[in-house]
Amino acid sequence: MKKLVAVSTIALASLALHVLPVHALEGRGMPPEPDFVPGEIIVKMKPRQSLSGDDLNAFSLHAADQLTSGGEIIYRIESSVLSTMSAAQAKDQTLTVVEDLKKRPDVEYAQPNYILYAMKTPNDPLYAKQWHYFNNGSGTGESPGGIDLPKAWDASTGGNVVVAVIDTGIVKTHEDIVGSPNLVDGYDMISDVTRANDGDGRDGDPSDPGDGMAAGECGFGQPPQAQPNSWHGTHVAGTIGVGKTDNNLGIAGINWTVKVQAVRVLGKCGGSTSDINDAIRWAAGLTVPGVPANATPSKVINMSLGGGSRCLLSPAMQSAINDAVAKGVTVVVAAGNDGKDASGYSPAGCNNVITVAAADPRGALTPWSNFGTTVEILAPGGLHKSCSLPQDGILSTVGNDNSGACALGTGYSYYNGTSMAAPHVAGVAALWIAQDPALTPATLVTELQKAVYPRDSSQCPQPCGAGLLSALRTPKGGTPPPGGVRVVLDLDPDKSSYNVGETITAKASVQLNGAPQPGTSVAFGSDNSSVASVSPTSAVTNNAGQAQTTVSAKAAGQTAVSAEAGGNQVKRSISVQQVPDFSTTGMVMLLAGIIAIGLFQGRRVAT
Repeated sequence: MKKLVAVSTIALASLALHVLPVHALEGRGMPPEPDFVPGEIIVKMKPRQSLSGDDLNAFSLHAADQLTSGGEIIYRIESSVLSTMSAAQAKDQTLTVVEDLKKRPDVEYAQPNYILYAMKTPNDPLYAKQWHYFNNGSGTGESPGGIDLPKAWDASTGGNVVVAVIDTGIVKTHEDIVGSPNLVDGYDMISDVTRANDGDGRDGDPSDPGDGMAAGECGFGQPPQAQPNSWHGTHVAGTIGVGKTDNNLGIAGINWTVKVQAVRVLGKCGGSTSDINDAIRWAAGLTVPGVPANATPSKVINMSLGGGSRCLLSPAMQSAINDAVAKGVTVVVAAGNDGKDASGYSPAGCNNVITVAAADPRGALTPWSNFGTTVEILAPGGLHKSCSLPQDGILSTVGNDNSGACALGTGYSYYNGTSMAAPHVAGVAALWIAQDPALTPATLVTELQKAVYPRDSSQCPQPCGAGLLSALRTPKGGTPPPGGVRVVLDLDPDKSSYNVGETITAKASVQLNGAPQPGTSVAFGSDNSSVASVSPTSAVTNNAGQAQTTVSAKAAGQTAVSAEAGGNQVKRSISVQQVPDFSTTGMVMLLAGIIAIGLFQGRRVAT
């Protein structure tokens, strides 16, 4: 029978090693308009076709001197025409000519001469170690467990969205946090003086004095904390973006501009349900007796905490969550770190929350993460409970007394846990709400699940939600928002397993607003080319908006075939198996083996 902890006390559901083991795209904001050179148009004519002098005069065009490497011609609108227009009018005229050229039967495709820029990345020196932020993939500067933040940052680096971190409080004096405009006034909601460990009960200062404990201090047989203090809330807040990202110091946060609100509920020996419930309501802007009103109510609440009891046993907590969600607040919670079904934990098993399981650097469910049908999504949480390979953990801010194998200098450390996974989702939620304030808790979870990288049974042997979090708001092969490019990848033959030596046709279909996109470059790839390779690795879509490549199954194993166009990527997982050798030589060897076994068995009977 499962042992349930008392619902009156909840401790940290967090770092597996460092803390106590108690524990959606309609309506989205439009992406920025692509930039292009005013007056320049790239045109690919059909074979043996060209624009006549009359055609050029009709469009006020002249051809540049050189062809491109793809055989296109760059046409320019006459400077005498452009000089009479404003910059906006020049761009409008360019787009008008592009659309007119597209309609001609002798034109294969026409497009503006787009301008591309280096992807936005922060200059914080420790960002290079934050693999969990990288673009998803296996190439240089990518990570198979990354959530696409550099691509997302090109659209937005955040806004004034308030995210409440209901946790151990915050280390305000940290070098990357002190003076940060991203930290707004919070509250210390711990009512028990002993548990608070700061000399008093509830007050307006959510500073974290530490939560270290000696053996037996929190109950008979309870071991001491693995390190003096966890600084858990500071680590969680650092991931969301409480520090000054892009300041040539420390780490980067998911949001460069955000309002993080520390609400302290966990002190020595965890935190009480009543304090946590009051914190939920206060963070949402609701009235809490004896506590001043929250001047900056949150739009997102992160709770990287939990206890080993079903939410059904804590109707008070479910009620507090319901009240917050009714106010339009999205509540994100950690699934827990016991490798069990999250439905047996609270608040992970509660309704109206986004429950987050933990993924390792490969983007697979970690063996210690809780799982189950109550989990909505998977996000980076690290790999090792120990610090044998600290670089596989989640790097963020902690107190200056942090030391040991997980530490990286003073004030930074690698932690592992679903506590680290939850703030990735909360941070991305804030990033999206900043772009589209109309997002509701219900639509947000739906959109988050649409945009994931799907996981197969080898990556998630237990239910881990819709898939791996992506900060990009375009569904991976699903229905995109208005104006978004959709990429669909089909395999022929389409089956669960392929044999070594078999070839598969991978066909990518590219659409924009439901219309096929001819002349679009598609990049094909394989996550493990030793298992299956693709050739060619790039192709241009035909008039039906389709491009294809050949996939060759080479060795037994697992991989994923990908197609990317217009900045959007879709993957299809495939399994390759070694088939038995039915050649003449193989059959002779098989028959010889059977005979040998028969003779051996005969000798055994004779003796």
